Amino acid sequence: MRALHWFRSDLRLADNAALCAAARAERLTPVFVLDERLLSGPKSGAARTRFLFECLARLRAELETRGSTLVVRRGEPAAELAKLAHETGAELVTWNRDYGPFARARDGAVTRALERAGVSVETFRDRVVFEAEDVRTKAGRGFSVYGPYRRAWLARFSAEPAAPRRAPKLPPPARVTRGSLPLVSVQAGAGSAAALRRLRGFVERGLADYPWRRDLPAVAGTSRLSAHLRFGTVSVRECLARAAEAARDDRRARAGAEKWRVELIWREFYHAVLAEHPRVLRGAWRQELDSLEWSDDDAAFRAWCEGRTGFPFVDAGMRELAATGWMHNRARMVAASFLTKDLGIDWRRGEAFFMQSLVDGDPANNNGGWQWSASTGSDSQPWFRIFNPAAQAARFDPDGEYARRWIPELETDYPPPIIDHAHARERALARFRAALGRT
Repeated sequence: MRALHWFRSDLRLADNAALCAAARAERLTPVFVLDERLLSGPKSGAARTRFLFECLARLRAELETRGSTLVVRRGEPAAELAKLAHETGAELVTWNRDYGPFARARDGAVTRALERAGVSVETFRDRVVFEAEDVRTKAGRGFSVYGPYRRAWLARFSAEPAAPRRAPKLPPPARVTRGSLPLVSVQAGAGSAAALRRLRGFVERGLADYPWRRDLPAVAGTSRLSAHLRFGTVSVRECLARAAEAARDDRRARAGAEKWRVELIWREFYHAVLAEHPRVLRGAWRQELDSLEWSDDDAAFRAWCEGRTGFPFVDAGMRELAATGWMHNRARMVAASFLTKDLGIDWRRGEAFFMQSLVDGDPANNNGGWQWSASTGSDSQPWFRIFNPAAQAARFDPDGEYARRWIPELETDYPPPIIDHAHARERALARFRAALGRT
C-alpha cells in the first residue's frame, strides 16, 4: 500500500500518531500544503509564518536524513492532496485532527475529495491528549468550568497515561517532484530538535522554580514552548512525560511539574471549548455579554498596539510582542484586561491583533485567553475583577526591570497615562451591570 501523511500542526517525527499509522505503508510520501487562506488571511502574521517556514525546513532536513523527504504543494488542500494521491498512487491519506471551524470545514472538503477519488482517509487524536468528547460531565456534556474539567481530565489521564512514542522507521517516498519551500534563514530555535532542547533545559533548570518564577516577566521562568506546541514540533505528551519523570527523580521538581501540568490542561480546556462552541471565535461564550457596549476610540487602540499608553507594565508587554513575536503570559493578561476594561475596547480587536503578532498564535488558546481577560468567556475571571496595571507591576515587576528593558525612554520622555484607572474601572463596572441587567 502507498500512503500520504499530511503534515499540519504536527511538524515532528516522534510521537506523531498519524505518521506512525502511515509508516506501515510500503511507500510513504510526507506532504505539507501551503494554503494561502492561512498564509495571507486577515489573522495571518509575518512572525508566525516565518517560524512555520523555518520549522518546515528543519522537518525536510530531518526527513532526508531518514531516507525520506517533504513534498510541498501550494493551493487548496482538497485539490492538491487529491492530485498528489493520484500522482503517487496513494491509497491512504493520514492526518492529525484540528478543532477550529476553519480546520473542520477544510478537512471535510479534503475527505470528500479524496473519497471521490477512491482514496481512504484516517485521522487521529494527536494535538491534544484528550479531545472534547473524551472528557465529559456525568450528564455527558462538555465542561464550562475549568476546575471540574481538570479533575475529570486527570482521572482519565490516570487511567490512560498516553505515553509518547518514538519516531517510526519511515518507508521510502514515491517518486514525485518535491516542490520548494520559501527561502528563509533558519534560526536555531526552530524545529523539533530545538523544541526538545528547550524542553530538556526547562525541566532540568526551570521546573523546580516554575510555581513562583512563572509570573515574573523579567526572568526566564516559563518553558517558552508555546510556539513549539502551536506547530507541533513537540507533543504535549512529551512535555507531560518529561515533567513527570523529573518529579519522580527530584522531589524539588514536584510542585513545578504539577503546576505546569495544570497550565497544559488549560490548553486542552480551551481546545475543547472551541470544539464544542465554535461560535466563540465570533462572539462571547457568555452570550448575554454580547450586548456589552464597546468604545470605538481608534486613537486609544493605536496607543495600546504601539505600547504608549503611559502604563509601563502594559506598554512593556506590547513592545515585547512587537520586537519578538512573543509576550509573557502575565503581561498578556494585564494588556488584555487594560484594553477591554480600562479602555473599553472590544476584545475581538485585541484578539485579532494578537493573532497577527504572535509566533504562538493559536485560535483556541488566543480566544480563550482573551475571553478570560474580558470576562466574557467560559470560566473567565469575574466581570468585577479588573486588573490595576500599577498594582500588577508592583507585584510582578517590583524593580521595574521588565519595564526598563522594553521602554528605554521610561525615565525621560515617557508619556503620561492616557486614562485614569479609577474612573475607567467604574465605567467598566457600569457597562457590565447594564449588559447583565444589574443596578
